[in-house]
Amino acid sequence: MKTGFKTAFYFKLALNNIRKNYRFFVPRILTGAGLLGCFYIVFTLAMDERLAQVRGGTYIPTIMGLGTYVMALLSFILMLYTNSFLMKQRKREFGMYNVLGMEKRHVGRVILHEMMIGGFISVALGLVFGILFYKLSSLLICRLLGVDVILGFYFIRLKTLIPPAIFFILLDTLTYLFNRISIARLKPVELINSSHTGEREPKVKWLILVVGIITLSAGYYIALTTKSPLEALYLFFFAVILVIAGTYCLFVSGSIFILKLLKKNERFYYNKNHMTAVSGLLYRMKQNAVGLASIAILATGVLVMISTTVSLYSGMQQTLDQNYPYHLYISAGYEDKEGNVVQIPRELLAQIVEEAAREYGVGIRSVEMQRYLQVAYMYEKGAFTSTVPRVFDLNFGNVANVTFITRDEYENLTGAKLELDKGEIAVCAISTKFGDRGITNGFLTIDGKTYRVAMTLKSFPVQDRMSTTVNCYGIIVSDNETLDEIYESQKEAYDVRASEYINQLAVLYADTQKACDAGQAMHDTIWRKLFAAYRDQEENIGSWRIDFDSLWDAREYIYGMYGTLLFLGILLGFVCMFATVLIIYYKQISEGYEDRNRYQIMQKIGMGPDEVRKSIQRQILMVFFLPLVVAGVHTAFAFPILEKLLHILLLSSTWLFVGCSIIVYVVFAVVYVLIYAGTAKVYYQIVR
Repeated sequence: MKTGFKTAFYFKLALNNIRKNYRFFVPRILTGAGLLGCFYIVFTLAMDERLAQVRGGTYIPTIMGLGTYVMALLSFILMLYTNSFLMKQRKREFGMYNVLGMEKRHVGRVILHEMMIGGFISVALGLVFGILFYKLSSLLICRLLGVDVILGFYFIRLKTLIPPAIFFILLDTLTYLFNRISIARLKPVELINSSHTGEREPKVKWLILVVGIITLSAGYYIALTTKSPLEALYLFFFAVILVIAGTYCLFVSGSIFILKLLKKNERFYYNKNHMTAVSGLLYRMKQNAVGLASIAILATGVLVMISTTVSLYSGMQQTLDQNYPYHLYISAGYEDKEGNVVQIPRELLAQIVEEAAREYGVGIRSVEMQRYLQVAYMYEKGAFTSTVPRVFDLNFGNVANVTFITRDEYENLTGAKLELDKGEIAVCAISTKFGDRGITNGFLTIDGKTYRVAMTLKSFPVQDRMSTTVNCYGIIVSDNETLDEIYESQKEAYDVRASEYINQLAVLYADTQKACDAGQAMHDTIWRKLFAAYRDQEENIGSWRIDFDSLWDAREYIYGMYGTLLFLGILLGFVCMFATVLIIYYKQISEGYEDRNRYQIMQKIGMGPDEVRKSIQRQILMVFFLPLVVAGVHTAFAFPILEKLLHILLLSSTWLFVGCSIIVYVVFAVVYVLIYAGTAKVYYQIVR
C-alpha cells in the first residue's frame, strides 16, 4: 500500500470516526478551543504593554502572569480528563479494529489522524475565540480600573498568538502518546470486554477511607484555627491540598462505606424504593467517584474565586474610607553624615503642603500634626518584648504592632482630657486577637517594665494601616520621659532596625475628587519645595527619609489590584464552570449508555417502566447534586481562613464577604441546576 494511499485511508477513517462519535469529539474540540481562547486572553493581557501603563495597570502583568500558569495547569488537567473519557468509551471500537485485522500500530495511526484533525480545528477555533473576546476583556478591565478605553487591535501579534498555539499542540501530542501507550498495553479481548469490566460490587478501601478522613479533617482544622492573616498566607495552600486529597479519598471510599452500611440495615434496604437505589448507587459511585470529586473541587473553586474577588471589588470605597480618614499622610526627615536621624519640623511641612494646595486651587479643611513611635513586638502572657526571633520560631499570631503617643499628644489630637500618673498607660486594642487577661486585669509589661493600665479606649487618634494583617495596639503614656524609655529599650534590642520617632502630618482636603486629580502634581511640588528649603544644608545630608501616603495613590493601588483580581476571578471561575459543564455532560453520556441496559434488567425482574424511571432518576439526582452540597460545605469551612487572607488585601467588611458568598452560592446553584437539566436531555435520548 502506497504512502499517499495510506494517509488518505487513515484520514478518511479518522474523519468518519469523528462524524460517527460526534457526541464525544465535539465537546473535546470545543473544550480545547475554549481553554485555548481563555489562555490566549490571560497570556495577552500579561504581555500587553499599553494596559500596563494605564492608571492602576501596573498589577496586570504580575497577576495575569500568575493566571497564565493557573490556566496552563487547568488546561492540562481538563485535556487529559476529556481524552481519558473519550478513550474509555472507544476501547471496544479499537478492539474490533484488532479483530478485523488492524494491528495496534494501525489503530495508533487512526488516533494520530483524529488528533491532528481535532487539534487543528480546536487550535483555529481557540485563536479566533481568543481574538474576538480579547477586545471585550480589555474593555472590561479598563472599566474595572476606571480608566479610558484603549483603542486599536494591536494585540493581534505573533508573540501572543504562537505560544498559546504551541502549548495546546504539545498538550494534544501528550494525549496522543498516552493513548498509544494505553492501547499498546491492552490485549484485543480486553479492549472488547472493557465496557463490562468493574461489574462486581465494590469493596471499601479502608486505607483510602482513613487517609480521606484524616486529610479532610486536617484541612478543616487549619482553616478554622488559623488566627493570624500572615499565618493564613502560608497555611492556606497546604489546607487546600489536604481538602482536595480528602475529597477524592472520601468520594472514592467514603461513599461506598456509607452505602454498604445502608445495605446492611435490613429494615432500610429491603424496600422496593431503597433496594434499587442503594444497589445502583454502589456501582455508580465506583465508576464516577473521581469525576464527582472533581466537580466538587471545581465548584468550590468557582465559589471561592468569585465570592472573594467580588467582595473586594464591591467594598473598595468602604476600604478607602476606613483606611484613609485623611487624604494625605506625610512625614519627612534625613540622615546626616554621622548617621543621626533629623526630623523635618511639622510646622515647615504644614507650610509646604498648604503652599502646594494653593498652587493647584485645592482647599484644605484641616491639618493634624502627629508625633508618635511605632514598634513591632513579640507578645506573650501579658508582655511586649523587643526580640528578633529565628525564622522557624516566629509565630505571626504573637506579633504586635504598637503605636505610642504621649498624653499631651492625645489631648491635642482629640481635645479630650486624660488623667495618667507616672507608670500608668491607656490602651486601645485597634485590632487584636490576643484576648489576654493580663491586659484586661490592668497590667502590661513592655521590655521588662510593668505599667498599670489605667483605662482602655475604644478609639485611637493615629491611624494604623497594618491593623488588617497583625495585632495592633495604641498605647498612651504619661509623658515624653516614659516614651523615651520605651524608645531606648527597643533601640538597644533592634539596633539598626529600630523604629524612629515619626513627625507626621495628616491632611484633609475640602474636595476629595479635586485633591485626587491634582494629587501627583501636588506630590511633586511638595518634594521640590522640601528639597529647596534644605538646599543650603545639602553637604550635611546623607540620605532623605520621606514617607508619602496618599488617598490618590491608595485608590490607584486598590482599583488596579482589585479590578485585575476580579477579572481574573471571573475568567478562572468561568473556566472552572466550563470544566464542570464538561464533566457533567460526559457523565450524563456514560450514565446513559450504562442505564440503557439497567432499564432492561430492572424491567425483566418485574419493575414497571415508571418505577424503573423513578429509581434511576433518584440515583442520578443524588449523584449529581452531591458535589454541590460538598462544595457548599468546603466553602463554609474555608470562610474563616479566607477572611483572614482578605484582611491582608484590606477587606473592608466581613459581612460584605458573607453576603457575597451566599449570593454567589445561590446563583451558582441555579446555574448548576440549569446545567444538569440541559445535559439530562442527552441522557434521556441515549436511554430511550
